Amino acid sequence: MQTSLMIRKIIIFTLLCISGSIPLISQIDSSEVNDSPYGVIYNHLYYLQTDSYQPARAALSFAPGVAEAEDLAIQLKQILDGRGLYVDINRLPTENSYYDSLAKAAVYYIDQHYPLLYVEKIGNDWFYSRTTVEAIPDLHRELFPLGTQITTYFQAPFWQTPILNIKLWKWMGIIVLLLLSWLVFTFINWLSRTIIRPSLRKRIGISPEVDKAGRRLYRLFGLLISVRFFAYILPMLQLPAKNNSILLKLLGILSIFFIIFIVDQLVKILFFNLNKVAKKTANTLDDQLMPVLKRITSMVVWAVGLFYILDYLNVNVTALLAGISIGGLAIALAAQDTVKNFFGSIMIFLDKPFQIGDWIHFGNVDGVVEEVGVRSTRIRTFANSITYVPNGQLADQVVDNMGLRQYRRFKTEIGVTYDTPPKQIDLFVKGIREIILRHPTTRKDYFEVHLNSFGASSLNILLYTFFEAPNWTVELKGRHEVMYAIIALAHDLGVRFAFPTQTLHIEEFPGQLSTTPGAPADSGDEQLRESLKDISKYFKTANRPGGDAGKIKPLGGE
Repeated sequence: MQTSLMIRKIIIFTLLCISGSIPLISQIDSSEVNDSPYGVIYNHLYYLQTDSYQPARAALSFAPGVAEAEDLAIQLKQILDGRGLYVDINRLPTENSYYDSLAKAAVYYIDQHYPLLYVEKIGNDWFYSRTTVEAIPDLHRELFPLGTQITTYFQAPFWQTPILNIKLWKWMGIIVLLLLSWLVFTFINWLSRTIIRPSLRKRIGISPEVDKAGRRLYRLFGLLISVRFFAYILPMLQLPAKNNSILLKLLGILSIFFIIFIVDQLVKILFFNLNKVAKKTANTLDDQLMPVLKRITSMVVWAVGLFYILDYLNVNVTALLAGISIGGLAIALAAQDTVKNFFGSIMIFLDKPFQIGDWIHFGNVDGVVEEVGVRSTRIRTFANSITYVPNGQLADQVVDNMGLRQYRRFKTEIGVTYDTPPKQIDLFVKGIREIILRHPTTRKDYFEVHLNSFGASSLNILLYTFFEAPNWTVELKGRHEVMYAIIALAHDLGVRFAFPTQTLHIEEFPGQLSTTPGAPADSGDEQLRESLKDISKYFKTANRPGGDAGKIKPLGGE
């Protein structure tokens, strides 16, 4: 008999825990009601349970002289149940001398998210505070705007049938509430599809991509409103405190997740528009910066949202942050190269030493920048291979940015054969200068074209000029055009280009005159004087004011 009774008690206790009822299974002595925060709260909740319903005894938790204490006790119990504020009796302080060091007063807050609900020590006794007494009517009206009379409509035994410790009419209320929430979601979707989105497309002219993101945004907003509607009406069903606490916690977490998704979607729309602005700028690094900033912003949104969820679940976020800080320091020390690369990428984005498409040279790397990531920079070498350079290493290197050149130098020597007549050489040089002056992308005030040296097998003409080219392709195109024009000019003037050759001279051969120069004739001095006169005349002509030399700015100084 005793065994069966014990089993029955265990089953009842288990069902009470599963169903979420508050395990208040023994009454408290009236002399201990006001001895501690535990006595005040336990007495209030115990005497408003179904099996021990005595509002007059529950009113003892309020200070003497409080008007309508019984009604206030009932309303406060409904507020706690409706807000899902499940009170863990085992955690309530039992000392009469309890003192809240944070509030610096003899008070105890029922829940940190509801600072108006607390007990305080008045004299040597504990009661619900005056602030709580004054706030109860307003909190009750806010939580139950339609009142609590709904229970009077379902007093029939059929509706009072309990299922998992929840009455049948409340289960029906949950189903009806789910249908109403679905109708709210459907109405918001219909409103956005038929009115809001067409109006925005007409007035603002949003792009298809933004419109697609907007559809997801409206659906998320509809889900958020429907969840908040469910949470707003749920207290009217007056579910048991623990059930209400679980449901409201889940609804609160869902709401926070939907808010995170909404903000994340807004970030995507924002950066989509910023990408369009970045593409209009001349700086191509902005195009690469936008995806990185987008990822970082999205990570921050999710991090803040997750910390808010932890705070909502009463997790000590401060202690968690302190633990993360210590752990983060250890991780940073273990992965200092990764941290260095991350800050290197920040410095690259801030300093902008190069941009996408620039030809850069540093160390043994020579190529075109294709992508700047969070950890590394991708460079396409001229062998068409991809080189990944850690940003930390790149930030410490001396980078020669060939892409930032205002002008691109072209230096070469044009070799002509030794048998080219001097006048032909002079005409050829003048023709090359004219080509430089007439080409659309060459620098007109800063070039040199001169007969420069005697080579082993050629007379070398120095060509030193600059192209105004934004990239390598335009530079190569300019080189091609100038070189083609020089070849065409040489062809028209009969100038031959020299190439390495070897000439075999046979000093003595039957029937062949000697190749050794003979002694000059008597008229050699006269010929020399005539030649020098011509050369002097040439120098004067070449250097007279307005001549070719006056049109060219020397590169090596005066």
